[in-house]
Amino acid sequence: MDPAAVDSLIRTGQAQMDGEINGGLQQAIIELRSAPLFESDIEPEFTESFQLEAINGWLMLGEALGELSEIQTDRVIYLARELADYLDKYMDSSLTVVEGEGDRERYLSSADQHFLSYGLGYFGTRNLEVESACHETILTAPENDDLLSSVMGRQLLDLCDEYSDRLALALTAFLVE
Repeated sequence: MDPAAVDSLIRTGQAQMDGEINGGLQQAIIELRSAPLFESDIEPEFTESFQLEAINGWLMLGEALGELSEIQTDRVIYLARELADYLDKYMDSSLTVVEGEGDRERYLSSADQHFLSYGLGYFGTRNLEVESACHETILTAPENDDLLSSVMGRQLLDLCDEYSDRLALALTAFLVE
């Protein structure tokens, strides 16, 4: 996958927080859709399916900004859960060393029992934690408050960024240079 096309979509999508589609995001989606797929020697079975699902989620989210229905919202949540669980299972079955194993084990040894009760790995459990924090923040935010600029919103964004960084770090372990 053309890294520049993916990077452009992610950066443009991150900057687009007001729920409105803009020209930059539309252009990034068009470029990604026309980018050649899988020209590298990355472990194709894992990487291709993970990329396709992640990109599908981004495209769906980009097309629905500002008007996510309940069904679309459920699809985004389901996709994030499935990808996190898939990554955990793939890491468990792979001989590839993924940096941060000690951190992942420490997290699982101290995570909330409610999240651990699902029997998921690190990313699956962390995804549930982030999902729960999003839900709680949205439900408890004052109506007239700009959620993303509030203290709760910034804390939530920090939690999401930290989880994303861990996910990206794990995925880079599977790149073949």
